[in-house]
Amino acid sequence: MARNNLYAMAITKGNWKVGNHSSCIVTDDKDAVDLEKRDTPDSLKYYGGALIAESCRNDDAKLIAAAPDLLEACKEFIRKVECGEARSKRSYAQMKEAIKKATK
Repeated sequence: MARNNLYAMAITKGNWKVGNHSSCIVTDDKDAVDLEKRDTPDSLKYYGGALIAESCRNDDAKLIAAAPDLLEACKEFIRKVECGEARSKRSYAQMKEAIKKATK
């Protein structure tokens, strides 16, 4: 496996967030919406987006919603470390913002 693919994975795109109910995680990505099988206009309105997960504890929902941001921040930090740029203020700020999203 090539080094740059080491951390590659296919996850649901879009902005993940805690939905209209604190126990669900949704995305705003239009491509994630499956009107034929899962998502209806009513369910999109009820949940606040295309459903990723439901029945989560409140703090777990926040952490799950922040997972894509945390993953990207960690991948960027690893890349910077490997290139000798570990002290990048952008990487530091990106990680702080992702942690804030997970814990707010």
